[in-house]
Amino acid sequence: MLKSQLSLYKSKFLTALGLTTISLFLAANPAQAFTLVDRSGFTDGDFNNLLSDGEFTELFVAEGRIGNNSLNNAERELGINTSTGLPVASGQRIWGNGTPVDFTLEYTGTQVNYTVNGELLSSNAFASVADNIFLRTRAADDSSITLSNLAFNGTAIGQDLFSSVSEAGTDIDYLEISDISSPFTLTGEILMSWTGTIPTNSRLAYQIKVGSTKSIPEPGAVGAMFLVGVAAVGYSKRKQSVKASV
Repeated sequence: MLKSQLSLYKSKFLTALGLTTISLFLAANPAQAFTLVDRSGFTDGDFNNLLSDGEFTELFVAEGRIGNNSLNNAERELGINTSTGLPVASGQRIWGNGTPVDFTLEYTGTQVNYTVNGELLSSNAFASVADNIFLRTRAADDSSITLSNLAFNGTAIGQDLFSSVSEAGTDIDYLEISDISSPFTLTGEILMSWTGTIPTNSRLAYQIKVGSTKSIPEPGAVGAMFLVGVAAVGYSKRKQSVKASV
């Protein structure tokens, strides 16, 4: 009889504990599609500091570049790259001057699908957590590039990324999308323009850098774990007390 009562008490306690933990977790982690981070004035140096300090770890990079703007394989115009810049998938295309094209980047957690104007590149070389995206644009040699109509999982981001430079010089800009999870789909539109001699290689380009940041538990989550621990200790002491009274 006593064993039956103890078993019933344990079952009720664990059920209540589980419901409490789930409620606390949901309260501390409301559903959120993404967070847009202001990166005005952010530079390549700043980004490299994040990498060297371990604040951000690149998983993969989806890239578009002017290349040699031809179907000649000497230079790629599209690529899915590793964090070291090694392409695991590449493609050729001819960019139109001032002609917008659509892109879609899908990451399932094990598969990357990157489509530009109907041309699909795929790779299953990556299988890790992704909670952050850095978008980067670069313009040089009297050119400009815009990433517009950006949407994350169908929700409009509400901000474009634009780099432009007249004559000599280089302009580099960043946009950060944080608090994401996979699977996800990022869509948008690319517009490259130039005046006079067309830029080459990566002097007119964009990168979508997908990766993860340092994981720091939120205060609410820490509190939930603490309460679970306290409840568990209380249950253990009560169980010992019941045994002692038998």
